[in-house]
Amino acid sequence: MRCLSGKFVLAVIFAGMVLCASSGFAQAWRPLFDGKTLDGWHVRGGTAEYHIEDGAIVGTTVKGSPNTFLCTESDYGDFVLEFEVKCDPALNSGVQVRSRVTKENRVFGYQAEIAAARTASAGSIYDEGRRGRWVYLIPKDSPAAKAYKDDDWNQYRIACTGPRIQTWINGVPCTDTIDTLDTTGFIGLQVHSVGGDPKLQVRWRNIRIRELGRHVWRPLFDGKTLAGWHTLPGGNWEVRDGVIVATSPASEARHGLLVSDAAYGDFTVRLQFKALKGNSGFYFRSQKSNDGVGVHGFQAEIDASNDVGGLYETGGRAWVIQPKSEDVAKYFKPGEWNDMSVHANGRHIVVHVNGTKTAELIDDPGRLQGHFALQLHGSQDMEIMFRNVEILQAQTCTAHIPFNGSDLKTWKLKGGRNMSDGKWVVGTAAISSADPKQLVSKGGAGEMINLAERNGQSIDIFSTETFGDARIEVDVMVPQGSNSGVYVMGEYEIQVLDSWGRDKMGSGDMGAVYGAAPPPKNASKRPGEWQKYVIDVNAPRYDAAGNKIANMELAKVQLNGVILHQNLVLPGPTPGGVSGREAAKGPIMFQGDHGPVAYRNIRITEFTDAK
Repeated sequence: MRCLSGKFVLAVIFAGMVLCASSGFAQAWRPLFDGKTLDGWHVRGGTAEYHIEDGAIVGTTVKGSPNTFLCTESDYGDFVLEFEVKCDPALNSGVQVRSRVTKENRVFGYQAEIAAARTASAGSIYDEGRRGRWVYLIPKDSPAAKAYKDDDWNQYRIACTGPRIQTWINGVPCTDTIDTLDTTGFIGLQVHSVGGDPKLQVRWRNIRIRELGRHVWRPLFDGKTLAGWHTLPGGNWEVRDGVIVATSPASEARHGLLVSDAAYGDFTVRLQFKALKGNSGFYFRSQKSNDGVGVHGFQAEIDASNDVGGLYETGGRAWVIQPKSEDVAKYFKPGEWNDMSVHANGRHIVVHVNGTKTAELIDDPGRLQGHFALQLHGSQDMEIMFRNVEILQAQTCTAHIPFNGSDLKTWKLKGGRNMSDGKWVVGTAAISSADPKQLVSKGGAGEMINLAERNGQSIDIFSTETFGDARIEVDVMVPQGSNSGVYVMGEYEIQVLDSWGRDKMGSGDMGAVYGAAPPPKNASKRPGEWQKYVIDVNAPRYDAAGNKIANMELAKVQLNGVILHQNLVLPGPTPGGVSGREAAKGPIMFQGDHGPVAYRNIRITEFTDAK
């Protein structure tokens, strides 16, 4: 057992780089910037200016602007990102990863620092707009502190896998850190605020990404029962309103334990706790013992007042890391709900409480597998509560292009109808010069066009491929007054409508989840213009017996760069789907019986639980 050393960091980073490059589940490299346009990017935060010059994105400061970010439309989870950057030495900048934006248009999340060589901080990770502090700051005496070159192009590489974030500059390893606050989010190019009006610039080029999948949180506690857990003598455990409530009197000498039925090796777990009375802990890699404490193993310390976030080994070394009381006072909230996460990968262990890293071991010699357990300490008056106990699940990713741009051989009409019964063709769509309410095909290829002239003249069309958890990207063109819909998994409709110019939006307007949730604002473009949806879907989940254990969730619905819905849970299908029944996977369907519409650039990235 020892503290984090520079040599070990370099070894770990190099190993991670090789792993990412050789992953069998990784997708091919994709450019995020085509060198010519800002398609796929949107400005958030401030008013700094972005333009293209000599194949590079150029960001220029604007007087009085807060921090500004040019952000990707899509969110990314696990990936390797590479780019080159050249920044005025008088300007601070950065690249956001796994980031988000508030309703007030403020970007927050992890930032890979871009800064002048004199700062020795380039390649560090800063938490922008949230904690407002370094997640990892490069030691000034490390080789990484000298990796960045002023007045020159610098090659950056950022790798994110699960809770792990790594950076390199010009091939030099800079950051290797664990943080569990976010595992997905957009990428953003920052132009920092400045005093005065110096017109400083930062340039990016050769921006590309290789997706590796993502990690998602899954419940270890269902919020209703103690299924998947068992108790060991001592104390009382019950579920009230989605909370595990644990109590024990001081007269009870035995420790009380709620133990996971399953054993775990490497993992990342997060939970919320409220410690009202006495001493507790989250045990991991523990084994049952035949003494009064019930189990032996590591515990991340939970207490009503002291030592929270430390590491204690019951039946072994006792305190391994005991935090100072003055440090605990900075991050622990007595009598309130607190967030805790524990990450264990091999012999590397990291504990966070309320976003602060409270303990870290790099090569701990302890046990590598065992059970989780929630503790009630014996011989103390105890009252502890737990909720939202979750574990990170790795998912691989596969990119699907359900429309090949040349024919409709992998598509079917709803109701088993023949393709000749519908009005779907492949070509290039345009608004009719004779009637702005109609579409025409100008020949060519690349677009799915429904040439229906009126309601009921054509039929809904769906892919033969089916998808579960996914990110859906699709362009849509709708003429004046027309109506269609994107049916996610064939059953949940995201509305397509000519809603241009409307002030009040309803549950049938463009961007609505039909009949369930109207869009909070009108993000529509004029009829006849191409518009883009990016839809992040978490499919309903079922247990081995076929019982639904989680509802379908629209994690994010974005239209033309405007976020319309987030974390919207749907208990059942919307009207008009393929079958009206939910399933773990389903096709993508486009409504065709309500009028003319065209679709193109359909890309579905599917995420599947890793074995």
